[in-house]
Amino acid sequence: MNNQTLTMKGRLIQHYRIETLLGEGGMGTVYQATDMLLQRLVAVKMLHSHLVSQTTFMERFRNEALILARLNHPNIAVVYNFLQEGSDYFMAMEYVEGDSLEPLIRRAGAMSPAVAAEIVRQGLEGMAHAHRKGILHRDIKPANLMLTPEGTIKLMDFGIARVKGEQRLTQANRIVGTLEYMAPELIEGQEPSPASDIYAMGVLLYELLSGKLPFASRTDYELMQAIVREKPMPLRKLHGQIPKELEAIVQKALEKNPAKRFADAKEFQKALQPFFASAPILDPARILPPLPVTDVVEIQPKRNIAATKRADSIIPGRFLTQQAPAWIRSNWELLLAGGLTIVAVIFLSLMLLDRPVQPGQNTVSPQLNAGLTGKKKPEVTKDTIVPIAYSEPNVPENRVPAPAPVETEEPKTAEPKKPRSVKPRTEQPKSVEEKPVPKTKEEPVVPPTTEPVPEPVKRPVTRKSIAVRRLPVKLSLNADLSSSNAQEGQTIRFRVIDAVVSEGEVVIQAGATAFGEVTRIKQAGNDLFRKKDLLEFRIYAVEAANGQKLTLRSATISEESKGKPVVFHSGQTFEVRTGDSVLTF
Repeated sequence: MNNQTLTMKGRLIQHYRIETLLGEGGMGTVYQATDMLLQRLVAVKMLHSHLVSQTTFMERFRNEALILARLNHPNIAVVYNFLQEGSDYFMAMEYVEGDSLEPLIRRAGAMSPAVAAEIVRQGLEGMAHAHRKGILHRDIKPANLMLTPEGTIKLMDFGIARVKGEQRLTQANRIVGTLEYMAPELIEGQEPSPASDIYAMGVLLYELLSGKLPFASRTDYELMQAIVREKPMPLRKLHGQIPKELEAIVQKALEKNPAKRFADAKEFQKALQPFFASAPILDPARILPPLPVTDVVEIQPKRNIAATKRADSIIPGRFLTQQAPAWIRSNWELLLAGGLTIVAVIFLSLMLLDRPVQPGQNTVSPQLNAGLTGKKKPEVTKDTIVPIAYSEPNVPENRVPAPAPVETEEPKTAEPKKPRSVKPRTEQPKSVEEKPVPKTKEEPVVPPTTEPVPEPVKRPVTRKSIAVRRLPVKLSLNADLSSSNAQEGQTIRFRVIDAVVSEGEVVIQAGATAFGEVTRIKQAGNDLFRKKDLLEFRIYAVEAANGQKLTLRSATISEESKGKPVVFHSGQTFEVRTGDSVLTF
């Protein structure tokens, strides 16, 4: 955290209190702030102080605020206020929680056709709204699209956006934007158009489906030549699972001639409908692949991998890591030997304690007994017999058995007998093993199981396909919808009232979510020639029981009202029908 961030933290700009730094770009710095009046989080963008005196950057910063003020759409981050305090200029914007598509593509690579189509569909929704307002984005790329935890795509950064027909903010014949996503006509110096935004969205769709850009080169010159003259690598060569129809859609969006591309964002979106209709709700946790199961050393942070590998080349078994002190790494053999010795001593002690004690037998050796009583340890020679804690083994008839030890507190110091009359200790383990050792704890003995444990039978997973043909679906509106505050292109949600059954299976559960959008709004206001308010919307998809989105037959609902806004109240019911499709369970 730099000094400027520390200085800004806690600063009050009118009624916005700066909390923390979110990011920094070429033109400005973005902070998270709290709106003290409405008690909500906002994003405050501050123009760099050294750019305030430069007219071009100042106009561009103000232009972004003016453009965002015209836009109000769920798939666009809107602006709340434009502020000036002293020599500093600020823009208060909607705070979008989540992450941009750039790190998601980098981590996930190629995405499924349904997920990629749903991401682009939402991006096209915001783009279509901007185009209707006469605004061109001119910098569509993964870093400028945010994915919220609720699964909503937000178009961001209209800093170089341009209103059609207005004066340029940049010099003529100067390339503005991100080169990899620029249309061929822009590289050749032509005017930007809705078709150039559609081309950039086609590049994004190509990247989502393959994890790669359609054109890449070592130098900008070679890259520009490839964009203008070459054809991109066919998607099906990079990813064989992509349908031919979807590849054809991408190719049309990437046509060199702008007239051969989609006429507008809505036509592009309509072409994608068969693919995004079955897409689940976007969830970053589901888009990203699970972390691979790997060795402990390999999942350490990147900065420790090299040092850990060096340690692995010296220390067998990988039981030490880079975090271990250098002394331990250099003396691991000594530590290992000491640890094994301690384990062996503990194990032998437990074995000796578990041996039965015969009556009249001393359980402590003379040497140990002398040490415990503080007396002088008797001299031990190679012929000395050391009594042990287990019973005397059977002695052959031609041998004289060793005398039984006398139970005294002190061991005898008399010179022991010659070893010829006693069996050497090294020959005793055989007799000791032959004598069964009684159990010290009475535990139930469980007979060993001889029958093999049967492995679970792996049965093939059976999938069932159910045909869905024009089934009635009863829906309830989730929230009030009024012509006075609704926006064209706004997404609206409904709740399924009753479960829908086909072929004895529930294909749509009660309580599932259906989706629609506002298609047309007309407000009378004070205009004498328009005395009626109009509100029109359509319902196009519903969540199926298998998690997919099921396309609904085109159901358009409209209503007019004289002298007052049209209102559809929460809980109002509608009945639509499904299209013809097949669901797999």
